[in-house]
Amino acid sequence: MTQAFTRDEMLHFVSARGVQPSFFDAFDVERQIPDSTLAWLYEEFQKQADVTAPLIASPGKWHPELHGEIELGDGRRMHVEGILPIDAEGYHRLRTPHGQTRLVLCAPDRLATPQRCFGWSVQLYDARTANSWGIGDFADLAALGRIAARSGAGFMLTCPLHAGNLGVQPMASPYSPSSREWLQVLYISIDLIRTTVDVSDLREKARALNQNRIIDRGAVWALKRAALRRIWEGQGNQGGPDCDAWMEEHGENLRSFATFTALTEELGLPWQTWPSEYLHPDSPAVRDWARQHADAVAFHAWLQFLCDRQLGRASRQGVDIVADIAVGFDGGGFDAWHWQDILVFDAEVGAPPDRHNRDGQRWGLPAFSPTGLISVGFDPFIRMVRSALRHAKGLRIDHVMQLWRLFWVPPTGGAAEGAYVRYPHDALLAIIRIEADRTHAWVVGEDMGTVPEYVRPTMNDIDMLGYRAACRVPVSMFTVNTFGATGTHDHATIAGILCGTDPLDMQSAGKTVDWEGERVRQQDLAREAGLPEDGPYTDAQVRQAIRARCQTVAESASRVVVFNLEDAAEVRHRPNMPGTTSTWPNWCLALPRPADEVLGGELAQAIAANANRTRRLAR
Repeated sequence: MTQAFTRDEMLHFVSARGVQPSFFDAFDVERQIPDSTLAWLYEEFQKQADVTAPLIASPGKWHPELHGEIELGDGRRMHVEGILPIDAEGYHRLRTPHGQTRLVLCAPDRLATPQRCFGWSVQLYDARTANSWGIGDFADLAALGRIAARSGAGFMLTCPLHAGNLGVQPMASPYSPSSREWLQVLYISIDLIRTTVDVSDLREKARALNQNRIIDRGAVWALKRAALRRIWEGQGNQGGPDCDAWMEEHGENLRSFATFTALTEELGLPWQTWPSEYLHPDSPAVRDWARQHADAVAFHAWLQFLCDRQLGRASRQGVDIVADIAVGFDGGGFDAWHWQDILVFDAEVGAPPDRHNRDGQRWGLPAFSPTGLISVGFDPFIRMVRSALRHAKGLRIDHVMQLWRLFWVPPTGGAAEGAYVRYPHDALLAIIRIEADRTHAWVVGEDMGTVPEYVRPTMNDIDMLGYRAACRVPVSMFTVNTFGATGTHDHATIAGILCGTDPLDMQSAGKTVDWEGERVRQQDLAREAGLPEDGPYTDAQVRQAIRARCQTVAESASRVVVFNLEDAAEVRHRPNMPGTTSTWPNWCLALPRPADEVLGGELAQAIAANANRTRRLAR
């Protein structure tokens, strides 16, 4: 089909639909789209219909295209000539004089900015306490919030709390969720549920799982599900009036998610393996199945109610919760099933090679069609952001470049053969401003990796904080409008760098190691802490290096800084090794001791005291 067209003709066609003909990689080398990738993209974009771009406006400000009859999101109808009312922030439909209907996104010009403060980054799954059922949970998050508040922290940044695929072996990565709108039921605290039902036998077995450093999500879910079913049946297979009202508020999307989750228990995963009559959420067979299995559907809706209530409680412990939004979702999960009509399943989201991942990355996530998103009024994106901010006062957007473009990797070939596809960033940023303004939330965009030159100026213009990690760039590059971090979940811990364990871990996992670069990082950290450049180092010296790095970050210009709970626990092995699957226990390493003991311990409290003093003096 594509052989009748020249490369230039295909480039012209796909470029007009958002594909970048070339890009500059992290090594400042211009990369052209390979011929095979171009042919694939040409065929893919031929399937997509043209759509009308939304109109982006500001309340009370002139817009040259804002003319006609408009229906505001609150139901008001009026004629407009260039200006919307000052109270018209939100999502509207404009009927132009030419009879065209356009989506209007009316957003504030800027985001809220946080006060100068510090916080803690918590990977909730690994933050177990003595009361945990084998995995960190919402009760543990609340306990950590109380400790953090007492030590002067302003917030806690959590890993994504998105719903994961369950089954015999639930998905481990919080960055490959089943749904970005719903919550992870593994984090439900059984002990927070008010019930007279006895689950002490299951509690004993679950707490025994805390003895194993490796988190066994399959065993955790088997025990938690048994407890939850017992409680559900003990209260008459109903959630009560509050639950009923909550379920009614969340409507059809909740019922669809609960139906999908119940279906997975009968038919397994991924959903692409199901009988054909269940492959689409709107099919009569799916509706019939949901009616015939009403109790199973109601049970899974109740679990989301529990998640929402427990996360809400955790967010009221004296520190703000900063939610993390993943860049995508698993192709075999709910979001992919629910939004399948606007997805490109052949495209795998990833990243080109860079200095930290020299082979590039394939993330196993399908991509939204840019025109598909527009055609449904950005509904999945709006729902995702609104859900994240339901209880959070801050938002971290993983791989914020996703708002401008995504790297599509073709179904065959390596990550280096991918291409960038542009997205309607002005609309996506407007949605973020609308939703964040409703809850007075601040936003940070994780802008590490291959970042186009136009991204950071735009972020700065709307007061979206950039992300700076001391494991990647000098702290001198931490500017005021940034979120400064000691490290991230994808990078070596401070102890791992100083002790040289991280490059050995990388080597054992089959990753390419820049030994000279690792040596330089180790020496820089040692000099910063006033330690000898050559190890080995004692435990006391490791703690000295951790305190020194945290103090350097605390003294930075960044408006907000964050410290990793793993560093306070002196962990030497990183939570996640990008580019690996089975050669490293990604997202499965619990902290070596209870998280409340770590955050309340001498090292964490010293870090907090130093940060409090430093941040106050710099105001």
